[in-house]
Amino acid sequence: MTFEVKKIYMEKKYFKEEQRFSNFWLYIFVTIAFTIAISPTAVALYSQLVMGVPYGDEPTSDQALMVLLCVLLIMYMLTLLLFNKMKLVIEITGEGLLFRYPPFILKYKVVLKEEIEKYKIRKYNPIREYSGWGIRYSWAKAGRAYNVKGNIGLQLYLIDGKKILFGTQRGDAMLRAMDKMMKENERE
Repeated sequence: MTFEVKKIYMEKKYFKEEQRFSNFWLYIFVTIAFTIAISPTAVALYSQLVMGVPYGDEPTSDQALMVLLCVLLIMYMLTLLLFNKMKLVIEITGEGLLFRYPPFILKYKVVLKEEIEKYKIRKYNPIREYSGWGIRYSWAKAGRAYNVKGNIGLQLYLIDGKKILFGTQRGDAMLRAMDKMMKENERE
């Protein structure tokens, strides 16, 4: 963490939210996709090892099929582990909004309150506006999005013209924290 990020991180937190990929249907989709990918290898291995019949015109060796099946199973497990470890962490302090998205963004990134022109909580369509969930970049003029699930987000409009959307499950609390952050130090 740089000094500035560390200083902001140590500030009193008005809001903190951690969101994880916990969509049951996502895990079902991944499982079905890997089952389809693994099936030809499993059928070939069964045909050659159990039935004793070479699979295809130019059969692959039994060892190569076993290695391929093991590699595919390891890829499946790593994909499930990746989804299990992914999370969006958002914190709002008196100085700005900090976020990270492990395992892709490990160190906190900061949006300073001085960089924010305006903000709002809004309902959005993750598929139509950002082509899904995750760390997303819109081809339309919607900007970047960091989301995990749902369709409610904090839309930031930055002074430099950029837009960033942060998905949230606690829109009202996030809005209160943003209001408090933006009003802090106005009196000075």
